[in-house]
Amino acid sequence: MSILDWLFIGILSTAILCIIFAIVFLISYFLTKKERFKLKQLRPKNKKRRRILKKKSRMLIKKGKKQIQLGLMFLLLGTVLAGGAAFSRYHQATNLGDRDSDGIVEGYYLLNKTSEQLASVQETPNVEKARKNLRELAAKLSGFGVRYADPRLTVEGQQLLNRYYSQMKEIGLNLNNQSVESLQEKTTYKNYLADIKKVQTIQKKVFTYFNVNEAALKQKK
Repeated sequence: MSILDWLFIGILSTAILCIIFAIVFLISYFLTKKERFKLKQLRPKNKKRRRILKKKSRMLIKKGKKQIQLGLMFLLLGTVLAGGAAFSRYHQATNLGDRDSDGIVEGYYLLNKTSEQLASVQETPNVEKARKNLRELAAKLSGFGVRYADPRLTVEGQQLLNRYYSQMKEIGLNLNNQSVESLQEKTTYKNYLADIKKVQTIQKKVFTYFNVNEAALKQKK
């Protein structure tokens, strides 16, 4: 598990404990209050007995104040921690983890590299080198078939990422089945570029959904 997972578990567990303590102290407060009410009903004629009851009543008042203060303090702390745990889970559900971030960055550069390689194939004098480069790209693109979105993400985010990974795999498999000669044909070349454009459209949706800075990726290119 990641640090955020452990953080979420730790914060949530502490929040639950705080709320349990709050409930215990608040119940104790009402029991103390009930005990004080019973004492007030007593009307002993003996002065010594009355002093004892008054002293006990004052002690119960002091005890009750402490119990309500602790109860409210733990309740407030538990509420704040529960909010923190909810925010931590929300952050995980709407932000990419390292594995998916790496996949998106790699996919971005692979698609651009594939487009460039296809363009260079049109006039390449070295067919063997072009074939080798295309096979390497096809293998890397096909490798996206083993990727899957982090299950902690939102359902919509998972569906979007898994669709992106699936389309990347299809691009790779399709490229692997193409020869340099077939890709030099204008129709095949244009069709393949159209397929890449479709995946890049999905890629832009992924960037938008997860707030990926495409401009920063272009600068690193």
